Amino acid sequence: MTKQTCGTSLKSGVLILHGFTSSLDCVNGLEAPIQALGIPTRMPILRGHGAVSPEALHGVTWPEWVADAEVALKDLLTKVDKVIVFGHSMGGLVTLTLAADHPDLIDSIVIAAAAIQLSSPLAPGNPLNFAAPLVLKIIKKHESVPVYADPALAPYDTNYRWAPTDAIMSLFKFMKATRRRLPEVRVPALILQSRKDSTVPPDTAEIIYREIATPPEQKRLAWFEVTEHEMFRDVEREATIKTVVDYVRERTGISA
Repeated sequence: MTKQTCGTSLKSGVLILHGFTSSLDCVNGLEAPIQALGIPTRMPILRGHGAVSPEALHGVTWPEWVADAEVALKDLLTKVDKVIVFGHSMGGLVTLTLAADHPDLIDSIVIAAAAIQLSSPLAPGNPLNFAAPLVLKIIKKHESVPVYADPALAPYDTNYRWAPTDAIMSLFKFMKATRRRLPEVRVPALILQSRKDSTVPPDTAEIIYREIATPPEQKRLAWFEVTEHEMFRDVEREATIKTVVDYVRERTGISA
C-alpha cells in the first residue's frame, strides 16, 4: 500500500521511451512497479519500431520519434498535470528534447545511457565521423549483435538485429541536435550510466550532467558497475529499476 506524504498536490504521470532499434522489452520492466504506485504511464512504440522487420525504420527521421513521444505526452496530460519523462539510449535524446521544448509540462526527467555519444568510430565526435555519409551510403544496413554482461541473456534479446543506414544517419543528426540543446534543459534530472557500457561511453553521463542547465541541487548521477547497455534487462536489472522507481516516488511524494 502506498500513500502520498509530501510534495506537490499536482498529479503526475510517467512517460517511458525506448531506444533505437529497441523493442519495448528494453524498458517495460519499469511499467508495472510505477503503475503499482497508482501513477499513470504511457509507453509508446516510436516510429519504425515494433515491426516484423527493421526495414520499417527505412526513411524514418528523428523528428518523427520526437513527434510520437509528444503525442503520448499530450495523451498522458489528459489524465495528469505534470509528467516525469524517462528515456533509455535514443529515448534519452527524445527525453532531453521534450524537456527543452516543454519545460512547463515536465516535472523532471530520467535518462539512462542517453546516446549523446556512441562508441562507433563513425558517430558524431569520433575520428571517422567525417566519412559516415559515404560509408553509410555504400552500406545499406548495419548489423548489431546483442551484448550483455551475462552472455546467457543475449538469446532473449528482442531488439532488431540490424538497422537501415539512413535511419542511423538520422540518429547521428539527432545526437548533434540534442547536444546543442543541452543548455536549454533546466528541469530536475536523474542520469543513469554504467561504467561498462560498450555502446554509450561512460563519460557521456558526465557531459550531460555538466551541460544541462538544471541547478546542481536538482540533478544527480547514478552509476552502475557491471551492466552493459541494456541495463533494464541485464545483470543489474533489479537495481536499475529500483533506482528509477525510487526517484519517481521522490518526485511524486509517495512513500511505501
